[in-house]
Amino acid sequence: MLDFKEKMKIKKYRNSLFFVILALLIIGSSAGLSYLSMQDDHLLQSRNKSMIRIQKQREDSLDALVVGDSLSYSAISPMKMWEEKGIASYVCGQSGQKLQETYSMLEIAFKTQHPKVVVMETGPLFRVRGKSEEIKSTLSEMGNRYFPIFRYHDVWKTLLFGKKYAEQDFEGYLVRGTKIPYAHGDTYMSEAKTLEEIKPSIDLYMQKIIALCEQNDAKLLLVSAPSPHNYNTARCNAIAAYARENDIAYLNLNDTANPVGIDWSKDCLDKGDHLNASGAERVSIYLAAYLKENYDLPDHRGEEAYASYTQMEKQYDRIVNEKIKEIRE
Repeated sequence: MLDFKEKMKIKKYRNSLFFVILALLIIGSSAGLSYLSMQDDHLLQSRNKSMIRIQKQREDSLDALVVGDSLSYSAISPMKMWEEKGIASYVCGQSGQKLQETYSMLEIAFKTQHPKVVVMETGPLFRVRGKSEEIKSTLSEMGNRYFPIFRYHDVWKTLLFGKKYAEQDFEGYLVRGTKIPYAHGDTYMSEAKTLEEIKPSIDLYMQKIIALCEQNDAKLLLVSAPSPHNYNTARCNAIAAYARENDIAYLNLNDTANPVGIDWSKDCLDKGDHLNASGAERVSIYLAAYLKENYDLPDHRGEEAYASYTQMEKQYDRIVNEKIKEIRE
């Protein structure tokens, strides 16, 4: 009969073997799912597509990288900025993107891209929850980063049931042709009656993002896209103060001093939250000029290495121009 010490040794051995096998399964599954996702990003639901698609961009081909939540991919059109100034850019937006995810997105992008400027839409700066939720989000994103099986777990469902998530975008920008007006014009930027501030939990990850951009020689530009639902004077003042304190550039496109020219009766997708294709065109024209003037980004139009942009431009114009025409009628 086995004595107590021998039983404990066997139990310890079994436990160790179990964790080794589990680790190998997680690592192997992570590698497999990452490979499948890279081969066909239609296996992924829309939220994770940009994480894969940025890795498929030709190495060192981008001069500007856009990150943020749904405001980023609704308001900023890389193809319009290409048409205007020949800027090569990509939108790495995610619905409800948290700063932990912004950081991970930039980490992945910087492996193959060295943009001169990172444009960060500021919506995530006010996505604040309780301390326990912030810790949970941080741990969750760490798990996603080191073990992609957690990020791409929904691929199994797609493979099993044969359903794919086809979604057309133009360098990360989603074309939205719906028009539901915002009824109150620019009044949402009236004089501030309250104060807002950037919370310490947000500052913690912002400092990591600032440092990451510096390490990769990329200038960080904070941009607040026009959105009555997400911005007001108090909130934009808080962002401006934070930008000054951290020596970061800030472009507030809600400020009427910046002549973007948003027509809230036509350029709004959903009563003041996101912009539609018409609003995105106005923002992108303005932003392209701003980036060209302040960051001296090169004009790649006519370069053989960027011939794919010319082809995409034709398809983009065919789809987007028709939607804008309908919206503005």
